[in-house]
Amino acid sequence: MVDAGDSPAAADGERRDSFGWMALGLAGIHALLGFLLYEPTLFPGGDNAGYMILGEALRSGEGYRDLYLPGAPLHAKYPPGLPILLAGLGWFGGVQLFKAAMLVCTSATVWVTARVGRALIGTGPALVAAGLLALNPTLLEYGHYVLSEAPFVLFVMLAVLATRRDDGVGTALAIAAAAAAFATRTAGLTVLVALPVAWAIRRDFRRAAIGGVAALAIMLGWGLYQGAAAPEQASYLEELVLVDPYNPAAGSVGLAGLVVRAAGNLWEYGSRVIPQTLIGAEGPPSTAIVALGLLFALVALLGWARRARDGLGVAEVFVLLYVGLIAVWPDVWTDRRFLLPAVPLLGIFAVGYLASLPERVPEPIRRLAPLALLLLVAGPALWWTAGRVPERLECLALYRTGSPCDTPALASLYAAASWARENTAEDAIIVNRKPRLFWWYARRQGDLYPYSPDPAVVLGAMDRMGADYVVVDQVSGTTARFLIPAIQSAADRFEPVYEGGNPPTFVFRLHPPSANAE
Repeated sequence: MVDAGDSPAAADGERRDSFGWMALGLAGIHALLGFLLYEPTLFPGGDNAGYMILGEALRSGEGYRDLYLPGAPLHAKYPPGLPILLAGLGWFGGVQLFKAAMLVCTSATVWVTARVGRALIGTGPALVAAGLLALNPTLLEYGHYVLSEAPFVLFVMLAVLATRRDDGVGTALAIAAAAAAFATRTAGLTVLVALPVAWAIRRDFRRAAIGGVAALAIMLGWGLYQGAAAPEQASYLEELVLVDPYNPAAGSVGLAGLVVRAAGNLWEYGSRVIPQTLIGAEGPPSTAIVALGLLFALVALLGWARRARDGLGVAEVFVLLYVGLIAVWPDVWTDRRFLLPAVPLLGIFAVGYLASLPERVPEPIRRLAPLALLLLVAGPALWWTAGRVPERLECLALYRTGSPCDTPALASLYAAASWARENTAEDAIIVNRKPRLFWWYARRQGDLYPYSPDPAVVLGAMDRMGADYVVVDQVSGTTARFLIPAIQSAADRFEPVYEGGNPPTFVFRLHPPSANAE
């Protein structure tokens, strides 16, 4: 009698079971590293506070509003996906629960990447690709930032995974995941569009029609809301063609300018951003770092091209659209944050190419190439992680004792915000460089000063805002460049009421202009 355990079906089942456990193990490794690198303080950019404020507005029943701005207007820039998630989580906890949810998202992404990889490039290579992602310093960092990257990359990969089911359920799940990606970040339009395009290329016109109608309805619905809620607000498309989105006065670029920008951005991504993303490289890239980035980009491109030659699927179309989008995005945003959503699939393409090298390549090289890539990237990535664990654990210990390890300039700003919460009227309007973060600590409305070298423009904007106070911080050089000259030009209108921190942050009371002022 033949033992059932020796049958091919039993062997396949064992391989499936072992793959599932190994994929789960890689997700667990990522979660463990994420915990060791955990940073309880708020990301200093401000977008995180913006998402949390929108979540609080939804949870409190005030609507999708920017509570930090004077008048609390409707918000129309970020789609509501992440704020809705934070609104729900906010019933059970605060910032630390939000951060834990981000780590759950990135850990789940590792597991989903293994599943997608197994469908696209096979079991062994899929585990290598998922292993690369599990150790990825950038994914680990965004595992504790309350930003849209963690859920966005998860929804993208879930959409790709769902398309492996060639039935109505798979279609519905893929469209739902793509819709969730778009609801999390506007750049999700790339995966929304990738679904019907890929289905049409494969001559599955019924699914292409369903996906196209769904994508059009979702994008049209969000566009109509934006137009009704904030018709004066610049769209991402309008920002895309600006020379510098932080200085609209610099004008926009033409078609030739976009081509030049794309070429420059692609070089920056290949030579600098990719190695930063893969191994945490910092500072000016060395020759070896540039070589690593360009090598990975080349291998991923070859892997994409090989798969595209056999037929463009959702994964290939999404990467094409998404990389094209970030290539023409303003170069001030050429950063790991924008590359991250493509990293899981780029890793799958790269490992897949190395795992299927032509037969003319010696067999030992063909067998070891994927592992060589894993070791080439994993060594520096783990070194980066090991170098930061002690300081992160120390930061966590300080946080538990009530001494957050923010940078001195931010700690000084937050102290001023806490002072404002205790010493100003609830309806006071306070101009400052980080209005969303400031509101989170002060619960006082306010906005950013204009980036204008003309003091009259800065003062006029503050007066129209109805500002009662102005904060002079050391967080950004724009304060010295634009705000301080405006204060100096009308010194009699500014009364110092607070000074604290090291470096010091100042708060000035802003008096109305005199009756005889010009």
